[in-house]
Amino acid sequence: MATRKPKATKRTSSVKTKATVFSNGHATASVAATSAAGPVTAEQIRARAYELFLARGGAHGDDLADWLRAERELGR
Repeated sequence: MATRKPKATKRTSSVKTKATVFSNGHATASVAATSAAGPVTAEQIRARAYELFLARGGAHGDDLADWLRAERELGR
């Protein structure tokens, strides 16, 4: 008896990204969660927290505050 292979499905994302370039030359992607995109991922939160870090001038010491703010902004 032959076994059937599952059909490959193309995964598309409805998460919108926008590139941001800072005055110090660093670039990052701004991630905007949409209601159709499903749950917010840790990667999206990480990217937003990094944006906040860069926006503060790259000053270390507030990583937890950046992470929590990113979670709030992305609605997690």
